[in-house]
Amino acid sequence: MRVFIRDYLIPWLLVPGFWFALWLFVPPARENITPVNLFAALLLMVPFLLAALYFVGNALERYGYSRKDIKRLPEIIEKTHGRLYLSKEIFNIIGKTFVFWGLFASALMITGDPVKGVLSGVDIFARIFAFFVLLVSMVIWVMALPFALYELFKGNEPNRDFLIELTVRQNLFYTAVLVAVRLIALHSSYPSGDDLIGELMAFGRKTELVTSLLELSGLNLLFGLAGLYGPNKSRKLTALILTLIVVVQLWVAWEMLFG
Repeated sequence: MRVFIRDYLIPWLLVPGFWFALWLFVPPARENITPVNLFAALLLMVPFLLAALYFVGNALERYGYSRKDIKRLPEIIEKTHGRLYLSKEIFNIIGKTFVFWGLFASALMITGDPVKGVLSGVDIFARIFAFFVLLVSMVIWVMALPFALYELFKGNEPNRDFLIELTVRQNLFYTAVLVAVRLIALHSSYPSGDDLIGELMAFGRKTELVTSLLELSGLNLLFGLAGLYGPNKSRKLTALILTLIVVVQLWVAWEMLFG
């Protein structure tokens, strides 16, 4: 248990401690540190921890364990520490969970209203995740394309796990958030404005911006499918198609940001 407590449990507990210390130094948050708001912040941690346990369960299953083995998590981490990536993956999952919780809890503390704070946190993350479609494209330009071309010219196939995770799973998740924001903005009577919810509505109603992000999402998915199935036909043709997709992505992104 010594390794688990020293290298895992203590760093996890330091993250909520960091957020609390940050609230003490931010005047709007410091003024709203009350027993009610602190209880609301702790209560907000429950759905985040449940989500973390779900993803930890997925990680355990990938390594031959079952979801019931979550009860033996300290023991499993001790056994796999330094030998399998599992322990590091679990550490990252729970660590990121506390980071995301802290962002939502900070919005709650700054606004001083649990409902408004949660809505503000949802607004911030919705806009960030919607724009992550562009981030996926940027990762393709910087990493996916060079590595794919290198593997294709060596006679190998691109990294399938990387393509599936980036261009299919993550890309489709961020696209779903973008579509949800667009639909809510179009069918909501909430006015566009300077408040967080109003800014989210304004973002969702920008047709040209949303259209460009959806185009990038489609190109991201097309890149992944071409990289996954193209090498079976022709590696040279696949390399050409992947390069052309990236050229079109760059043109769409340029028009979106500077057009």
